[in-house]
Amino acid sequence: MAADNAPHAGSEVEHVEHERPADWGWHHEFRTGRQVGGWVSFLILAVLLTTTHYNDAGSVAIILAMVLLAGGLLWDRNRRKTQWRS
Repeated sequence: MAADNAPHAGSEVEHVEHERPADWGWHHEFRTGRQVGGWVSFLILAVLLTTTHYNDAGSVAIILAMVLLAGGLLWDRNRRKTQWRS
């Protein structure tokens, strides 16, 4: 049986200052990788439309996901193009 005044694991809270990602080496945004990965995902979803579906609910969900993905990618590309620093 542990004593009541013994320190419990995790009971001491240590204050840690906020570290910026650049401090430990992360200072990059995936500009082209995000676009390439998004369009590859879009193409994979398009290929999924060619498979057999028992009803149209799956097709509707895939098309909706494709529309949302393409809209987000086009919005991101336009946002990047009109940004003061890109």
